[in-house]
Amino acid sequence: MKQINKTKKTKNGILTRKILLTLLFGVFLFLRLFVSYDTAFLAADHVKFLDLAQNFPYHTSLNNQLYLIHPPFYPYLIHFVTLLVGYDYIAAMLISLISACILFFLVYKLFILLTDNFLITFTALILLTLSVDFVIASNSVLRESFVVTLLLSALYFYIKGIKLNN
Repeated sequence: MKQINKTKKTKNGILTRKILLTLLFGVFLFLRLFVSYDTAFLAADHVKFLDLAQNFPYHTSLNNQLYLIHPPFYPYLIHFVTLLVGYDYIAAMLISLISACILFFLVYKLFILLTDNFLITFTALILLTLSVDFVIASNSVLRESFVVTLLLSALYFYIKGIKLNN
């Protein structure tokens, strides 16, 4: 009889965690979709990424010279998503938004793997959700959310591999 009560508490605890994570992810998406940044304009890296995406196989910039400052993966990704979406600016913003959403779940998985404590993990997710810099980065043509997602995924799989081998 006591084990049945423990199972019900565990199921209720997991259900409560899922509801909290769903609500927090809803706030996360709301902030990234409906909060505008008034001073967002195309300058510097924004224009370079979009221009490199338009000059796809050659990786040349505005003066038709080989552009060596930024690696080609992010502009090429913008180019391929532009083939699906139709507009390069929207494609770049979509890449940033999808990267930010993947980052949300990566932070969850990483902190659960490291701490096995839902309260610490939830606090880290709240800080990520309310971070003004990440809200701005996921609404613009910047590769910051994409790079942070790749970095944390590499870190997560590295730590997971170390823990599995032990």
